[in-house]
This record gives sequence, C-alpha cells and structure tokens, in this order.
Amino acid sequence: MKTRHILMLATGLAALAAIPLALAQQKGGATEATGAAAQQSADAQAQAESDARAQRRAAAAAQKEQAIKQGKLDKGAKEEEEEKPLR
Repeated sequence: MKTRHILMLATGLAALAAIPLALAQQKGGATEATGAAAQQSADAQAQAESDARAQRRAAAAAQKEQAIKQGKLDKGAKEEEEEKPLR
C-alpha cells in the first residue's frame, strides 16, 4: 500500500510539472497563428493600397489624354509625381 501511494504521488507530480510546458506550447501555437493572420492582413492592406494607386494613375492618364486631345496640354509635358506617404 505504501508503494502504491508513492507511485500515485510521483505520477501526480509529473502531471503537475507537465502543465506549464503544455500551456507554453499552446500559447506558442496561438502566437504563430496570430502572426500569420497579421501577415495576411498586412498583405491585403498593401494590395489594396497598390490597387488604389494604380486606379489613381489610370485616372490621371485618362485626364492627360483628354487634355492633350482638347489642346490644353502639350504632349511633352511631364506628369506630376505622386507623393509617397511617410511611414
């Protein structure tokens, strides 16, 4: 009976020692998932900014073509460069 109690106590202590390790591993996995989601969000935002920039450039090119056709703008005029946002 005494040996049985010792084995049960040893098993309980081993289980208690494993709990913090299991929690740390679980937190690490959640962090990786959050990092991947954050990366996807950042990629989506960058893609949206890129699309918006392309649309602005296309609109500016269309306006320039109309101005050239109407004779309001010289064909050799330089385009205004878009300001880059500060980060």
